Amino acid sequence: MARRKFWSYVLAAVPFLGMCFSVRLWDRVFPLVIGVPFNIAWLIAWIPLTSLCLWGVYRIWQGSESAIRRPQK
Repeated sequence: MARRKFWSYVLAAVPFLGMCFSVRLWDRVFPLVIGVPFNIAWLIAWIPLTSLCLWGVYRIWQGSESAIRRPQK
């Protein structure tokens, strides 16, 4: 169970790390993505990606909760 919680914390940290600490990777150039500057497109892309990461955290926590509630034989 502790292993599941560890991975849920890691998965929950991915959006934060992706938005805050990845700026150095793409800050040197000024590309456009569908007419939008890349830095804005990057931040907008993290809106659905954050939802996916938090859905994964929810699934991991639901799995650990159901393992606790199951009677052991």
